[in-house]
Amino acid sequence: MPARPRTRSAKTTLSLDAIVAATLALVDELGCEAVSMRRVSQAVQTGPASLYVYVPDRGALMALAHDLAVADVRLPTEADGDWRARLELLVDRAVAALAAHNDIATVGMTGTLPGPHILRITEELLRLLRTGGISDAACAWAADLIGQYIASSALEEAMWSRARRSQERADGSPPEETTDKEEKAEEAFAARLDALYRSLPAERYPTIRALTPLLTGGDGASRAAWKIRVLIDGLLATPHSDT
Repeated sequence: MPARPRTRSAKTTLSLDAIVAATLALVDELGCEAVSMRRVSQAVQTGPASLYVYVPDRGALMALAHDLAVADVRLPTEADGDWRARLELLVDRAVAALAAHNDIATVGMTGTLPGPHILRITEELLRLLRTGGISDAACAWAADLIGQYIASSALEEAMWSRARRSQERADGSPPEETTDKEEKAEEAFAARLDALYRSLPAERYPTIRALTPLLTGGDGASRAAWKIRVLIDGLLATPHSDT
């Protein structure tokens, strides 16, 4: 008698790597807040208690997922330009990597210790800052400042991606031309914001009304490039004696 065909997938081989990968996949699908030890255990086909053999708690697991999110970030090389061009590129790549995983960037803003992939990026970031002549004292605090910029930018990009996917589901349209759709979503929001600003009474909000075209102008990429340029310019202008 022929063997009955398998009707369910084979059980996932339990390992720390498999658990962390499943956790990140759940973040992609549901967002950080919805990820529980129970849901992770279901994803790897085991009981919640089994996870504690590999991690002490949910916080440690989320920290590992956050670190995994930037595992594939490529460090810029000399072919990418001078120290400043490489620093801007590194920041862009870190933002893109985190933004690709829903709101995983929030984990890095909750006091978790960095993992090896985060440390690799931080090491290169600090090395590039020192190469550019930034004082050690400024470098130390710049790592925190740039880290906050990376996290907040990633969360903003992820928000636009979620809005685009939500619109696709509502329209029933295929998930193609992603960048174009996200740009259109940003443009639509800018138009709504512009309309709001222009509707404000000038006698109460004179400065907002005067700056409205500038407040709502410019695309996301241009604004992002300007922000990181301002951060670096500020660091270069900081006296070396400042701490």
